[in-house]
Amino acid sequence: MYMRTLCIFTLVFCLAISGCAALDFSGRNTTEELQRSKASIAQLNEQMASVNKDLTLLKSRVQKMKEAETATKDSSVAGETGTPKEKEAAVSETGKKEQVKEVDISKRDEMKKSADEKQAVGGKETSIKSLKIKVLSGNGKLPTARQMSKKLIEMGYRVGDIGTATRADYAVNTIYFASDYKTEAQRLAARLGGKTIAKPLTWSSVYHIIVVAVP
Repeated sequence: MYMRTLCIFTLVFCLAISGCAALDFSGRNTTEELQRSKASIAQLNEQMASVNKDLTLLKSRVQKMKEAETATKDSSVAGETGTPKEKEAAVSETGKKEQVKEVDISKRDEMKKSADEKQAVGGKETSIKSLKIKVLSGNGKLPTARQMSKKLIEMGYRVGDIGTATRADYAVNTIYFASDYKTEAQRLAARLGGKTIAKPLTWSSVYHIIVVAVP
């Protein structure tokens, strides 16, 4: 009986020791596993943070790309809708300039025609620029002819030659005119004023009008 009790006690003691050892070993394993799990979780958190950061950057890039694409489309549409308007405005402006140009040309032609009509003689249209004029001194002094030539040029006439008349006793400015140039001669006489007179040429000359000047 004693031996049986001793054996039972010994058996129970061994089981208790082995159980404690197992519990101690199991506790150590659980702690290590917890530490490893915590380390793994920390690594996962770091990886997740890195992934979230990359996703944020990717979203930002995608958003920028969408904005750039939208801006490009808007610019393209604006260019397509604005170009015709700009062309239309340019064409309109060009048309206005052409109209102004045509009006200017028309006015210029009318003014020229009016001036030519005022210079009409015997059914012909003659401008003062086309008149062949010669100036002679009526007092025998060449400077007198030069002064009259300068005066006629200032009035818009063209003087082809100057010289002295065959006589030096002219009392007033005398204008000799060729056939069909009486109106021009009378008009010039009126512009010179004073006692200027106009007479027909009685000799052959290449000039339409000959002015004999006196001081």
